[in-house]
Amino acid sequence: MNHSQAPAGNGGPANVVDVEEQLSWTSGSVLMKTQCADSSCQRHFLRKDLAIGILFQNPGSEVNWRLDSKPALAKAWTSTMGSHDLVVLPPGCEFRANCRGSGQGLWLFIDPQSVLDDHRVKSFAERATVDCSWTKDRLAWTVVSEIRKECANGFPRGPMFLENTATMFLTELAYFLEDGGSRFEPIRALDDTKLRMVVEYIETNLHRNITLTELSGLVELTPRYFCGAFKQAMGRPPHQFQIEQRIERAKTLLHEPRLSLIDIALTVGFNSQSHLNDYFRRVVGVTPARYRAEMRPGKTTPPNKPSS
Repeated sequence: MNHSQAPAGNGGPANVVDVEEQLSWTSGSVLMKTQCADSSCQRHFLRKDLAIGILFQNPGSEVNWRLDSKPALAKAWTSTMGSHDLVVLPPGCEFRANCRGSGQGLWLFIDPQSVLDDHRVKSFAERATVDCSWTKDRLAWTVVSEIRKECANGFPRGPMFLENTATMFLTELAYFLEDGGSRFEPIRALDDTKLRMVVEYIETNLHRNITLTELSGLVELTPRYFCGAFKQAMGRPPHQFQIEQRIERAKTLLHEPRLSLIDIALTVGFNSQSHLNDYFRRVVGVTPARYRAEMRPGKTTPPNKPSS
């Protein structure tokens, strides 16, 4: 996980900074760059993985960009990019942009080997694409909004959530831009043996930021199919189940008075006490401190979750 600030870039005032939020997992990463104030800068990408970029620019800002495809694609674009425009860069494409003003760019970088199981997604990932219609797909827009929120909040749900949402977005985008059709084939729930194996692995590794690739490898499924199969069996996606199990473990540890709240947070896999507080309150209805106080000697029942 990366949080950094840097000078805005070539031509920008010295006191203007960019803010970067970045998180990686086994088969990809997410990068959100925010240009905080009016300035001029340059961006340049030339990568070996699949890159998907979305621009969120403020009024009055302008991005002039050029995309040079690898020779097999024999295509290049030069244009002005508008807010919410999306660009897909297959491995080997080169992207350059001159930015003026303020705004935000969200980039997803995906290992192309991770999309080979779906022929339509594979085909999509091999073509350079520039698009402004994707926002009409409600699911795609919702997923991107969640990714931006996760980046802005410091990635409290960890890499498994980002891997899940990035995979979902890529699949949804590929199917929507090709024919607007359904993006997921029917998925069967994990059988009891595989489900037990995955659940035990999650519970044993609550302190770690495990990934979908790691979990799907246990049962020899692709990450995308595994996520759907787990949800079919459990009624919720893997990252949500992981958070719930972290909260259950935290409730047990709160009975140990020698443990501080930050110790408990780190033990169960949250990267700060504030993240523990946020998710504990969301799941249990009270803060960890109040829960601990209500469970002190002499109390026989845990605190009730306040009615909404």
